[in-house]
Amino acid sequence: MTSGNWLNILVNKGVNVKYTINGKEYTEFDINTYLAYKLLDGEFFLNLESKTVDLISFQTFLGGYGEPHEKVVKYGEYDPCSNPTDTWPIIEKCWDELMSKWIVTGHRTLTEWGCLIEKHNCTKLVAACICFIEISGGAE
Repeated sequence: MTSGNWLNILVNKGVNVKYTINGKEYTEFDINTYLAYKLLDGEFFLNLESKTVDLISFQTFLGGYGEPHEKVVKYGEYDPCSNPTDTWPIIEKCWDELMSKWIVTGHRTLTEWGCLIEKHNCTKLVAACICFIEISGGAE
């Protein structure tokens, strides 16, 4: 990826950059949301204001008179488009698809992963997420 592409990605991080996957347009928030529903076992909350997938848990405590109360506690965010820790399980699930195809384009040979990066002008993490959505039948 050239330095111009990195600059473009950094500038557009806060903007609704859209990626077309299987004929449907996705923002990074849409991608993170799709992956959360598909892959997360725990509870999460879609924060539409900040466009984040918030990881939450429920905490029970006793009130002043011994009555039980419950509150929601945010303990992190799920962001496979930007956080390698969140993306790694996705990369493992679609590793064969990302690495097995070798495509010759002009004088270069690229993996499917490299082609996705160029096609969508995105980072490796976003490209891995796109690959997973494509192979899992998303946007059909």
